[in-house]
Amino acid sequence: MLIDFHTHLDAYPDKTALYEQLRNFDGTIIAVSMDIDSYRQNLQIAKTFAAGGGAKIIPTFGIHPNRSQNWAGRLSELDPFLEQSALIGEIGLDYEWAKDSPRDKQIKVFRYILEHCNINKKACVIHTKGAEQDVLDILSDYPEAKVIIHWYDGPEEIFKKFIERGYRSTFGVQTARSPFLQKLLKMTPKEKLLAETDNPDSEIWLGGSRSDVGLIKKVYEDLSEILGCPVHVLESQIQANAEFLLF
Repeated sequence: MLIDFHTHLDAYPDKTALYEQLRNFDGTIIAVSMDIDSYRQNLQIAKTFAAGGGAKIIPTFGIHPNRSQNWAGRLSELDPFLEQSALIGEIGLDYEWAKDSPRDKQIKVFRYILEHCNINKKACVIHTKGAEQDVLDILSDYPEAKVIIHWYDGPEEIFKKFIERGYRSTFGVQTARSPFLQKLLKMTPKEKLLAETDNPDSEIWLGGSRSDVGLIKKVYEDLSEILGCPVHVLESQIQANAEFLLF
């Protein structure tokens, strides 16, 4: 079973086409959210497919760093959504692209959500862009949170520290294009590896043409080729890694 550990289903503009793709996808999709509104949209998409076959969708609640400025003063409003979501994401820090979100507000929201993950020993999907050292430092205060580092492309030395702490990492569509990411992939213990697409925008952003749900199959094929292992072996390993977090 293919597992896409990071998508934004709510961001697909053509929901009719999306629903058709989901009906024909026999796998699991982790539908991460940017805020309350996107989480509600992902819940509705998951409800549509709960009993109708096709994809298994797991919506996750999070506040993306580029939305943190809207919630730093309203943290208690996040509580019911944090309690409802079995997995948390997307959360983290972004000092490179989230220019409109002050760093202090990003950190305030990040720490608030991490405290919930730490108390409840929940898995959380972490964005680190341009803030890798601060993410590393902050995560040390929440040792019971089950950390998944999303699409890491920062300093190698910090990635090594993530590995030493036992964090899991997702690899996606950029990996086949980047010798650096291929190096990080080969450094990652097999039991800590997950796959993602970051659909619907990531492949297009990198110059490709696909945003379909089935893109995760190509990611598995790319990772399999880079690691020199059969796709079915990789699929079984990633399924075991995901089940540890999800079930």
